[in-house]
Amino acid sequence: MSTPTIPRPLLLGAEPGGPAPPERGAAPRRRPRRAGGIPRGMRRAVALSLLPGLALFGTFFLAPFAVMTATAFADWSGLHLDWTGLDNYRRLLGDPVFFKALGNTVFYAAASVLVQVPLGVAVGMLLALRPPGWKAIRTVVFIPFVISGAAYAVIFSMFYNPRSGLLNNALAALGARSDRDWLFDSATARWAVAGTFVLVIGFTVVLVMAEITAIPAEVYEAATVDGATTWQQLTRITLPLLRNVIGTAILLRLLVDIGMFDLVFILTAGGPDDATATLALYAYRAYLTGEWGYANAVGTVIIAIGLVLIVSVRRVFRIGERT
Repeated sequence: MSTPTIPRPLLLGAEPGGPAPPERGAAPRRRPRRAGGIPRGMRRAVALSLLPGLALFGTFFLAPFAVMTATAFADWSGLHLDWTGLDNYRRLLGDPVFFKALGNTVFYAAASVLVQVPLGVAVGMLLALRPPGWKAIRTVVFIPFVISGAAYAVIFSMFYNPRSGLLNNALAALGARSDRDWLFDSATARWAVAGTFVLVIGFTVVLVMAEITAIPAEVYEAATVDGATTWQQLTRITLPLLRNVIGTAILLRLLVDIGMFDLVFILTAGGPDDATATLALYAYRAYLTGEWGYANAVGTVIIAIGLVLIVSVRRVFRIGERT
């Protein structure tokens, strides 16, 4: 008759079927290394490799940002500096030109959000269907994006020329009015400036097409089996899955618009009567007159607007979250 085996007492917190308790005198187990952790022997080398990047970041971003933020509370012209507290901001809030520049900046941003990005998304979705000649169309659409803003402004200044511009000549051929100065008429100046960039949709088109290629083909195959039309697949499958890329395109475009300078400066220099002036151009004028502290106050406002836009767009579109 065999002697029954007596089970070992379970440790506090242990469960039946779990790992056996460690034997007395056994060496403690090492904690598993976290995935992606830096080995101890390489930490110094990694830190040294980061120093050049940190030095450049501190020199060309942190230091100028600190100077700008500090001197926004001073009367500074480069030669003398007198601390004035909130005087620059009080002056800014009492200047109607500042609010006109702010309104123009909002107008350009709205043109991007309401026209440029939706148009780019629509074209990208259509080209993702690969119609005949889609590669050539994609190339033609993307070319304007790689042209510099200065060159683009020069081209459109000739396009809007009241005497020999293509726009007025085309209108004259159609029997319409052909002598309007589009860039220097207060009624049309902002619209003319916005018209120079709302059709530059190449970057958004490429983003959308790249995102669509990442959608599994099985999703569309299942929808086809269920009888979904191409329009239904675009609106009920593709468009919802583009949430992240649409939010990214809007955010990038807004950040460009709040700092818009070269296009407006070359086309109109902010005229007529500040009808096209932007916040960046408004700050530039202050620099030219030696009011560096006041210009930096405008710069802090631009940065604050940018931070608000980043937080707002990320929350609205839940950028970075899985669908």
